Amino acid sequence: MRRVALAWAAMALSASAVVLAAGPYPNTASFGVPFSRDEDWYKQCMRVEQLQPAPAQVRTAPDCSATDLYDRKRSQASTSQAEWDQVRACALAKHDNAVLMMLYANGYGVPRDTDRAIRHACSVDRVAKAEMESRIEHLRKGQQAGKPFDLCDDITSGSMGAVCTARREAQDSRLRDARLERASSTLPAASRTALARLRQAAERYAAEAGSAETDMQGTAAADFALQNQARLREQTMQTMLDTMAGKLPPASAEDFAQSDRQLNETYGKVMAIPSTQDDHPDRIGDSTIEHASVRKDQRLWLAYRDAFLAFRASLPSGSNADAIRTLLTSQRSAGLRALKGDR
Repeated sequence: MRRVALAWAAMALSASAVVLAAGPYPNTASFGVPFSRDEDWYKQCMRVEQLQPAPAQVRTAPDCSATDLYDRKRSQASTSQAEWDQVRACALAKHDNAVLMMLYANGYGVPRDTDRAIRHACSVDRVAKAEMESRIEHLRKGQQAGKPFDLCDDITSGSMGAVCTARREAQDSRLRDARLERASSTLPAASRTALARLRQAAERYAAEAGSAETDMQGTAAADFALQNQARLREQTMQTMLDTMAGKLPPASAEDFAQSDRQLNETYGKVMAIPSTQDDHPDRIGDSTIEHASVRKDQRLWLAYRDAFLAFRASLPSGSNADAIRTLLTSQRSAGLRALKGDR
């Protein structure tokens, strides 16, 4: 289960996770429930079945990701026709019906064409029946003025939820990178080097703990793991920014000592929770979280904390070491308390 959880998270976070390959038409492979050809969504799909996209007029890189390109161009202040042509060419090459659907629904680089958008919506992969029904109806009625149509508007399944979380996280990651680059642009060279090491340690901790400390039971488990990773990444970034700006809550050596005692106590209680599963003796209670994984995450957190303190030591100014130790320790304690079911 642990390997499955990591594979799920890695897949959804990769740009290729939302490349939705060609399948049967309409693509009902993931429905899991019966349907009737008399249903309106099915009739709409069959009405536009013969519509085929025009061939791309430009070449595209063989390793392109249409979803990543689409989201990057959507976030720009302005996007040229040539850039949208590249997005469409990549989507055609990768059979990314989701991106082609969004291009035609919104008129990005192509004339707005609801029928063609529906044609591609009927081919999107990994779709629940309720998603298909809602999306086709959504396209028929049109989008609310000023709000672009998006694949993630009509999701109902955990599988597609993970895809959409991964898309948001990819965009948020670019924003975090930009904020940290701006904030550190005037730092001494030694501090920038220390920050790079800190960011690597923070990513190792967030990626591993976000997945390993998520109970991977249920269809939305992968989505929850991605959300936990995103939360930790956002938390570590904000703590870096606040440290550079000297905005961390003030703390003394006594404050740190108290938070450290609380962390040790919480960690001990988590590690003492026995498994209720005879075939998985290392798991915590009835979850899929393993004691060994929490132990590994704790070591990664310690490496992250030490890298943070090394970064602070390189700074000409900023929040003091006790404030950093206290906040990081409190953050880790909160994460461990959640494993025990504490709020």
